[in-house]
Amino acid sequence: MKKKIIYIIFTLTVIFVGCKSDRDDLFNLGTPPDPPQFTIEPLDGDSSSRFLVKDLSTGNFQRLWSFKGGIPATSNKAIDTVSFSKIGEYPITLYVSKSNGSGTSYSTKKVNVLKDAPLVCSPKLALLTGDCSPVGKCWTLSHEAGAVKVGPTYDDYSWYTSPVDGLQKEQYDDGFCFTFEGFVFQYKNNVATVNPWNGYKAEAYDPGISTFAFLEGTGINGRDQILLPDDQFMGVWDSDNLLDIVMLTESKLVVRTRQREQKGTPKAEGWFELVFVKQ
Repeated sequence: MKKKIIYIIFTLTVIFVGCKSDRDDLFNLGTPPDPPQFTIEPLDGDSSSRFLVKDLSTGNFQRLWSFKGGIPATSNKAIDTVSFSKIGEYPITLYVSKSNGSGTSYSTKKVNVLKDAPLVCSPKLALLTGDCSPVGKCWTLSHEAGAVKVGPTYDDYSWYTSPVDGLQKEQYDDGFCFTFEGFVFQYKNNVATVNPWNGYKAEAYDPGISTFAFLEGTGINGRDQILLPDDQFMGVWDSDNLLDIVMLTESKLVVRTRQREQKGTPKAEGWFELVFVKQ
């Protein structure tokens, strides 16, 4: 009995020492980067509602801008523009991190917008938002064949093509609504949304009301784009929040966008082409 007890104590001691060494190596991370430096330049004079931001940081960084109250709401570009539609003081925050996962640093500056931005209803925005009326305009997935197509690349949709009336009934009553005033986006799903990460079951889901940005000529092949907040989507839940506009008419909207993981990051391979009609 005595020998047995000694053996057990010795075994536990060896395991403990081995784990301690591994733990020290695991958490031996480098220091986070210095707080980032950036500039903000008004584009239309001192009372501008549009600003040019430039990241002056150097090194191997990952970057994320946060434009609270702005359009767009976020960006990962080194140089970008942001607009604010209403009078007020707004924070602009730049987060940077090293690729080795050693931590994140950030800096914040504030801008003062002294007058409301003039809203210009361009012909394209008129088509998207219903002539820029206060009511807005909603789009829904088409019943036609090919309303949802999936493929490995931007121009290859060989993986799947939906047949006529081939989607679930909960998808056909979804409305994706754009209002020009305030650039408001609202997903009206009539309570249920089809969840691709749970066997394509219809589940209760409410993403709330948000904003959108309309970007002219910034997409692939110079196409216009719709940018939604990271937690929003259009058409199918596993589609990305940045959409290239392939066609936009009074009654039809065709977009292309990446597939994305449940955590929100785009997949390395996988694209949707989605066809909407006026609701």
